[in-house]
Amino acid sequence: MPRRTSLQKHTPFQAPKTCSDKRRFKNEAEAIKAAEFQMLTNMQLELRIYKCHQCQFWHLTRST
Repeated sequence: MPRRTSLQKHTPFQAPKTCSDKRRFKNEAEAIKAAEFQMLTNMQLELRIYKCHQCQFWHLTRST
């Protein structure tokens, strides 16, 4: 009797997204200045900054 198993389609490995598509700031002061400007432009926006462990630059985020 023949098998009735179907072949599964192979999905290639995709590495997790890196921070290459995010804005990078060389130091904390630049990141703070950019965050303050964005929050003044849009009063409903609340941003914080963080230092990325992958690229060692500073980024902005809306998450807490």
